[in-house]
Amino acid sequence: MTTESKTESQNDLKHRLIDQYKEYLLLHGQNPASVYAFCKELEISEADFYRYFSDFDQIAAHFWLSLFEENKGKLEQSEEWTSFSVREKLLSFYFSFFEALKSHRSYALLILKEVHIANPRGITELKEIKNAFKEWAKDLISEGQQKHEIASRSKLNDVYDDLFWLQFLFLLDFWRKDRSPSFESSDEAIEKSVNLSFDLIEKNALDSAFDFGKFIFQNR
Repeated sequence: MTTESKTESQNDLKHRLIDQYKEYLLLHGQNPASVYAFCKELEISEADFYRYFSDFDQIAAHFWLSLFEENKGKLEQSEEWTSFSVREKLLSFYFSFFEALKSHRSYALLILKEVHIANPRGITELKEIKNAFKEWAKDLISEGQQKHEIASRSKLNDVYDDLFWLQFLFLLDFWRKDRSPSFESSDEAIEKSVNLSFDLIEKNALDSAFDFGKFIFQNR
């Protein structure tokens, strides 16, 4: 077997594990009894499974990260992306992400039975997407500050990415509970949430008042 065909075979096995786990979860509503039982059904060794994933949660984590990267990549390659404001970029991402998530709703609800907004560190399935999302958010924040769309505030600069992540969790939880036709309420929640967040973090009258007060104090 050539190196190229061997690589293709390995990639096929990884995708097979992902697809078969998804199929099992959708049919049974719960994880397989063990990695051993899952591998026996697929007629592969446990070593084959552990070559790609440490447990079933990591397969779920791969789903969220892949969905994030696919939608982000698609948007960033579009012609209009560079002309968008940071607010428009975040709105576009959320609309694209949750639109794509509709096609996987049953699976998503099974692997994400709860969204612990109060304790987001406890969501193991979202750890990989969390890291990727926050890195992307930092780039958006930096761009927003350079374009004066986001105010630079010494006590908030280091937590802006955490605030955007909490916003993502809020929207994910809202979508999970949404029972409106075509999830129209989720679309409305996205728009209102993003607009509110940018109304709060952009330079506003309070910033101007603070700058003016600082100027007066320094020139007394």
